[in-house]
Amino acid sequence: MDKGTAQVNIRRLAVQALLQINRDGAYANIVLQQMLTEHKLSDIDRRFFTELVYGVVRRRNYLDAIIAALAKRPLRKLSSIVVEILRLGLYQLIYMDKVPDSAAVNESVKLAKKMARGLDGFVNGVLRNFLRNRDSYSIDELAKNEVERLAYIYNQPVWLLDLWLKTYGETETIGLCTWFNERPRLTARINTLKTSVADGMSALEKAGWLAEATGKLPEAVHITHHTGSLESAPIVKAGLITFTDEASMAVAYVVDPKPGEKVLDCCAAPGGKTMHLAARMNNEGQIVADDIHEHKLGLMEANAKRLGVTIADFNLQDATKLPQTWYNQFDKVLVDAPCSGLGILQRKLDMRWHKTPESLTELPKLQQQIIETAAKTVKPGGVLVYSTCTINRAENEGVVEAFLKANDNFELEDASSFLPFETEGPMVTLWPHRDEMDGFFIARLRKAL
Repeated sequence: MDKGTAQVNIRRLAVQALLQINRDGAYANIVLQQMLTEHKLSDIDRRFFTELVYGVVRRRNYLDAIIAALAKRPLRKLSSIVVEILRLGLYQLIYMDKVPDSAAVNESVKLAKKMARGLDGFVNGVLRNFLRNRDSYSIDELAKNEVERLAYIYNQPVWLLDLWLKTYGETETIGLCTWFNERPRLTARINTLKTSVADGMSALEKAGWLAEATGKLPEAVHITHHTGSLESAPIVKAGLITFTDEASMAVAYVVDPKPGEKVLDCCAAPGGKTMHLAARMNNEGQIVADDIHEHKLGLMEANAKRLGVTIADFNLQDATKLPQTWYNQFDKVLVDAPCSGLGILQRKLDMRWHKTPESLTELPKLQQQIIETAAKTVKPGGVLVYSTCTINRAENEGVVEAFLKANDNFELEDASSFLPFETEGPMVTLWPHRDEMDGFFIARLRKAL
């Protein structure tokens, strides 16, 4: 596994992926999927490539602290290609026991010769210096204070870890961070428009997949083993299952749409909740699903076709400017608001490095605009559900409380009473380390008659 040109190619591929993610700001999961599809890697190479890329992305802050200490200069003064080669080399030296130290160094030097000519000696020197003085570059040695030490251990930005420590305390913060560092489970929803839960489980078994009920939502399953590519699997192409987390599924339960109702999904892309709402409605009624990104409408339409959803209309629409003709027209309205995504850091490893403290204070303004506009489309006696995939109070309870203060014709209902598993209400926060699913917030509001 550590010799031959194929192995060098995998490392080079990893550097190219990391440049797209870290330098160009591309999403790690999308880059990985594109490269895996394009290069048709063997299972061994696929696993090695995935571990290299996700491993470096996850451990980036600690790896960068080591590089800055060894290079004796800030990373911004180094070539971005050299930075990624060094991150990759150090990750193998520290975290990959099956890769010999000599292979990690030599292959990194070869990459530098091909991708950063003239800098192979620098790469060689940095990595060999690390090997000679490993103990000097431990987390305890490099961290300047306790918050930084925890940030390196749990792979979170210092500012975010500091915020969580002040908000939740050390025990809860470490619980959260531990969850975010674990490998995400593959969770799917059995599509009840095309099969029953029992028949769906049988179909998974016949396909040679191993799946188990999650025990929280009847149509939710954890897939522990599958064969081949997920996207091209017959059971997926036939629309019997779709991949989504339980926390996302919980939103449709709180909306509680009934067959024949008229439902608005304001910020619908990528469409997972729209499809689940349709399934909960037995594909009877009408769903208007909007998004501001035109390229996502086609994806949602294709998804609807695969899953047998015929009651959803997809529109290009800014959720802060809904048409007045929609006012007082919908039985149920879902605002799954754009948010900081701090509840899904396990699935989107690179997201933590793209966030800023400013984004947490800017987003509530947009969220407030959307919920205020969406509320006008709710029929008297109808329901407005506000959800996010974050655990940031300003974007969650803060937005709902401000909305209720300004709109006395809405009252808060107990969202937890609509969920088939135990949780606290009336506003529901799903905590990853406690509920063993993505971090989500859900509030349900009823408009006066």
